[in-house]
Amino acid sequence: MKNLKNLFLLSVAIIFLASCSSKSKLASEKKEYTSSELKIDGLFLDACTQKQLGNLDKAVELFDQVIASDEKYAAAYFEKASILFNKKEVKGAIDLTQKAIDLQPKNTWYRMQMAEIYLIISDYTNAAKVLEDLIVLNPEEKDYYLQLLQIYTQASDESNSQKTLERIEKKWKSDKELNSIKKQYYAIFAEKNMKKKDYVNALKYYQKIEEIDPLDPYIHASLANYYLIQGDRVKTFENLEKSIGNKELDYQTKLQVLIAVYGNTVDSNEDDFNKFFTLLLNLSKEYPKEKTIWELLATGYSKMENFPKSVECLKIAIELGNLPKSTQPNNYQIYQSLLFAESQMDATDSLIVDAKKTIELYPEQPVPYLILGTNQLIKKEFNESLKTLEQGVELVVNDTVLLEEFYSNIAQAHYELKDAEKAFIYFEKALNLNPDNYIVLNNYAYYLSVENKDLDKAAQMAKKVFDKYPQMPTYVDTYAWVLYIKKEYKEALSVIQNIINQKDKWSPTITEHYEQILKANENK
Repeated sequence: MKNLKNLFLLSVAIIFLASCSSKSKLASEKKEYTSSELKIDGLFLDACTQKQLGNLDKAVELFDQVIASDEKYAAAYFEKASILFNKKEVKGAIDLTQKAIDLQPKNTWYRMQMAEIYLIISDYTNAAKVLEDLIVLNPEEKDYYLQLLQIYTQASDESNSQKTLERIEKKWKSDKELNSIKKQYYAIFAEKNMKKKDYVNALKYYQKIEEIDPLDPYIHASLANYYLIQGDRVKTFENLEKSIGNKELDYQTKLQVLIAVYGNTVDSNEDDFNKFFTLLLNLSKEYPKEKTIWELLATGYSKMENFPKSVECLKIAIELGNLPKSTQPNNYQIYQSLLFAESQMDATDSLIVDAKKTIELYPEQPVPYLILGTNQLIKKEFNESLKTLEQGVELVVNDTVLLEEFYSNIAQAHYELKDAEKAFIYFEKALNLNPDNYIVLNNYAYYLSVENKDLDKAAQMAKKVFDKYPQMPTYVDTYAWVLYIKKEYKEALSVIQNIINQKDKWSPTITEHYEQILKANENK
């Protein structure tokens, strides 16, 4: 449908050209033309020229001379009115335009200018009156009815909008264009009522749209949102499913309504998550080149702890983001998500490759260094690990949790490189940031016992871990072993007995420690 304001502006341009040329046309049609009339028409054309050139004050002066010479020269009032309106002299513009209308009541261009003035100043009542007068003059001009409908809609006048629609339908019967117009205006008033929280009337308009066109690409998206607000989850999903399945509905709208419906509950409601994920899978088949869908799927798979599928989706998303003309280029976050998902799979080799790639792309980000360094530790690449971790720790800013992770892994790297003193320095740094880091407490205590150093401190740390996790074999073994090194054999046996019921799952190291503790007690 035509935009009313643009239509009016176009009309005014036509009026301008018509009015400035009207007298010259008449001159060729008249057999007799007085010198006085020729002089006035020439003056009018001079005024029009000055207006076109932007010399508005001069144009007004000349239009005034035309009016002084012929007070019934309607076009001069009309042209001067348009200049005054541009100067924000609204009352003067209205008065002059009305004068032109009074002189030529059947001139539709003059009335169009009046309607435009009223519309721009939001005087919808008078704008509607002018359009009604135009309809009386030209009852077969459909555009006037449509412009009247637009005015009533802008005025939020539902009653007169509906009456105008009925007038249009009665006069031109129902056709494809009319149905499109009706849907547009029903949608406008549905949304207006939604904003007012008048849900009864909003639903009435939505149902009218659905009645006109059950396959309208937007109606079910709107109804899904409506029923979501009403708390009707069943109808919400029914309409959302229809919306997602509608081939005519654009991708962005589908995704927006999907997130609007489930964005707040997908993490807490299992049923909503399953429905959300199912619809996402459907979208991935219809829009396999849309990066956001694969990122959302990756998040969903991670929630389901299906990390291989999460990695697969993230790699598809990264590939799409790296395309030369991608509208969704990759950022650091998607690479970090990939590294986190791979970390859950213990995919050490892949992690090393992808962490190095991430560091290459984002050398200022510390997390990839941490992930690369820890996995180099796992691969027993201790020198490489220490170098990586020391580079990464320098990049940490205002993040004690991350710093703690770096310190604990740097400590481990130093210990593996047979530098226990430096290892213990970094264990202390980690514990200064977090005295309750039980992994650090356990490892630090165990390594002190191996070095036969600060055994009271080692026992104190190991006991703290044991008290927190009395059934965790690794932690229980550490405490028992520290006590054994301290020659507190009875206490060591008492501690390790806590996990005797898990003996079939013990590691060789725990089994060996247990046997030594038993032997020490037997020889006591």
